[in-house]
Amino acid sequence: MSTRSRRSASHKCKEAPLSTWGPRQDHYLKPATGEDSRRVLDAAIESLGALRGLQWAGDAGATVHLLATLVTEARSRVPRAVADARDQEYSWRQVAELLGVTPARAWGRYVGRSGRDRTPLEPD
Repeated sequence: MSTRSRRSASHKCKEAPLSTWGPRQDHYLKPATGEDSRRVLDAAIESLGALRGLQWAGDAGATVHLLATLVTEARSRVPRAVADARDQEYSWRQVAELLGVTPARAWGRYVGRSGRDRTPLEPD
């Protein structure tokens, strides 16, 4: 079994978070903001501030620092997520839709990184 097919088999979604989500659907969800993402981000800001011992409530500077940290962390994880999606046989078009960019932009940004950013295989 090839490395690519082993990764595909071991990393398939077992349970879809939304009834319309699935690895073979024709249309994927574009990035979106809403009440759910605001609540998650507010909780992340509060949690990170507490972990760092910051008295951040009402301090705009601390909030800027915490948001910048979370954005940087999220951006650093995208290449691995893209590599894993490609291992699960998502097309560049599908990856682009999920990222909210064109296929050419997704390919240009991540094609060279996908080999080195893959999630390591678990030992057999």
